[in-house]
Amino acid sequence: VAHKEENPLYYEYFRSFFAGNFDACKARIHMLEKCINPDADVQQMLVKMLASEDEKLMLDMRRLVVEMGDYYLNELLCRRLFELDSDNLEYMDMLGLAADYQGRYKEAEVFHHQCLEARKAALGVAHPDTLDSINNLALAVELQGRYKEAEK
Repeated sequence: VAHKEENPLYYEYFRSFFAGNFDACKARIHMLEKCINPDADVQQMLVKMLASEDEKLMLDMRRLVVEMGDYYLNELLCRRLFELDSDNLEYMDMLGLAADYQGRYKEAEVFHHQCLEARKAALGVAHPDTLDSINNLALAVELQGRYKEAEK
């Protein structure tokens, strides 16, 4: 049983299923069936996934591996997505978060700073995505113990 407090994403899926949102459940199962062949070698499947240009599939898989706590695979998927579209600021932000998840806060700070500057230029300072970037940058700085700087 999924508990909302412990894992809100699993809770959301279970709730969707029991609320009759079968399309969401079918889409999730379809994504897993595309990715998982029980007879395949895991390493070969990973190589195939990372060679893919199917961004939606990789985004879906990324969400799944983050839920599972596999932050290394998350980073590999984020890097591949960024290779496919280096102008996509969401992918740049995800790379910063991938470094955060693994405790590499200095590296995360660089990605978050680049993303923040690009979002300010493209979207303006008050846009919600820009504000998310400010928050992500402040968190990466704070986690390095630079509390005063993070407050700015």
